[in-house]
Formats: sequence, C-alpha cells, structure tokens
Amino acid sequence: MVPAASAEMPAIDAAAAGFVAGDRRTIEAQVNPEEKANVDAPRLGANTETEAGEAGVAAPEGMAVTSSAPALMASGFVAAPGKAKAEVLGTPRLLYGGAELSFGRAEASDLFALLSTSPEGFSTQSIIDTLWPGDAARGGRLLESAVRQLNQVMRQASGLAVEVKFVVKTRQRRHLAAAHFDVDYWRFEKAFIGAGSAGQESARLTALQEMLALYQGPLLAGRDALWVVPLRQAAQRRAVDAAERLAELVRGGEPDRALDVLRLAVERIDPHSEMLWCQLMAIQGGLGRQLAVRRSFGLLKERLAEIDAAPSPQARQIYERFVR
Repeated sequence: MVPAASAEMPAIDAAAAGFVAGDRRTIEAQVNPEEKANVDAPRLGANTETEAGEAGVAAPEGMAVTSSAPALMASGFVAAPGKAKAEVLGTPRLLYGGAELSFGRAEASDLFALLSTSPEGFSTQSIIDTLWPGDAARGGRLLESAVRQLNQVMRQASGLAVEVKFVVKTRQRRHLAAAHFDVDYWRFEKAFIGAGSAGQESARLTALQEMLALYQGPLLAGRDALWVVPLRQAAQRRAVDAAERLAELVRGGEPDRALDVLRLAVERIDPHSEMLWCQLMAIQGGLGRQLAVRRSFGLLKERLAEIDAAPSPQARQIYERFVR
C-alpha cells in the first residue's frame, strides 16, 4: 500500500526549507596542526566533546551529547490558512490555529493516522481490515464512532457548522477533506513525484530540498501497528534517496552544502545507511579532509555494530583510498 500524492498542495516555505548551517567553531581535536586543517567544522552544532561533534556529524538518537545540536534544516511546513496542520513525519500531531488537538478514543486516533497516509483515502472494508482485522461487525461500529469523534473534534476546534464534514466519502472511499487538512506526508509524496518528473535541475533541487525539510522523523513515529511498517520504510527510503540525489547535485559547486545534506541524513533519516556514509567519506576525502574521513568511518562502524553488522569491503575501500 503506497499512498498517492495530493494534487493540490501549497509550496513549502522557501526560507524555512533552506539549509541553515550551525556553528562553525574550530574543533579542538587532539591532533597535530596539519591534521587540524582537515577536520570538518561541526555544522550541526554538535558538542565538540563528542566524537560525533569532532567528525562534524551530530549524534544519532541514543548517542549522548553534552549539549543539544540544533537541527540542520527546520521543517518549513506551514499549513495553508484555515486548515488543520497534520504532522505525521515524526511524532504525530494535529494542530488547528496553533492549538494541538487530541482524540478521546483510540479508534479516532487510529483512523486519523491511517487516513493521513493517503489523500484519496481507503474503502470502508479496507479500513476495517487494516485497523480492526477479523471482526467486521465490531469494526464497522468502531469506524462510525471514529468518524463521528474526528468530525466533532475538528468542528469544535474550527467553529464550523455541524453540517461540515471533515471525514468524507468519495466513490466509496473515506478520506480526510483536503479543504480542511494540510498533511506533511502528502506534501512529501508530492515532492517525491516532482523530484522524479521535473525537467529542470532547479525544480529537482527544490523538490528534493522540500522532502528533506519535511522529513522530521519516521512516519507516524511511536506507532507499532503492522500496517505502518511498510509505509514507514518506504518514506525512509525516499528520504535517503532524496539526500543522496541532492548531495550529488550540489557537490560539484557546493561541496560543503553536500556534506550538510549527508550529515542531516545520517543524523535524522538513517544512521545505518552505508551508502550515505560512503558518499560522505568520498566528499570529505575529495576535499582532503583525512581526519574527517577517519572519524566518519569510525562512526559508521559504531552505527553498523548497533545492528550487528560491519562495513562492507566497498566501504573499507573508500576509506582506505583517502586514509593511508
């Protein structure tokens, strides 16, 4: 089940989607003066007392740091006027007019989570089979209860008339009304399509940058339902691909910007992606930053060890090409 992108989504805030470099403090590594010149500045603002900070990579989740690292790219997701803002890339949140909304019943929260993954929605039977499998009669009652509560919560928040429906049915498919909801995942999917179909490089850059700005974490983070897993994995793969493609597009003219992209990717998107780490080391090595390559390779080994893996021969080859 791969959701389609919405046909009408406003553009992301261009300024917020831009890359914001962190501190460019000098790293006080315990190396000789010649090697100091080869260390990348910690553009994510990671604390210099950590190995991650010294390598110019913010510590991935679970790795202790002395001070918090500011995000390389803040989300540029600003909901269209009059619409509820649904954030599902990362910890799910639903906001209206700046106030966070919540559902009193689990079925309403579950239904909203599912409908947020596709602007076209799903058939009644598909919803029941996904959220309440094996119990069609009870599932039907739960669905109607969830729809009522979702409509009620949104109606109270927006002050719209009782006749307004926020969950609607079109061609036998239940879906969130696009007139009332702005969902970051819908924009992410639209940008993914745009990145693949754009004829001009500037349009591809914009779409890829938008994808990375929107990807603030795993899809529906914290939810462990089986139906979420393939969608979450697909979104992560697309975000990794966006980082790889964007870094490749800009590395010729702006290598430091390419490094920023890849640091973001191994921090926020997939710390276990050997492909991203190899691309990071290749650019660092091409810039003559041998110490940065050495430390990136060390971090790669640490991250892979977390999943009982080790660097491939290809990764070691890239490392050894630049570090003698």
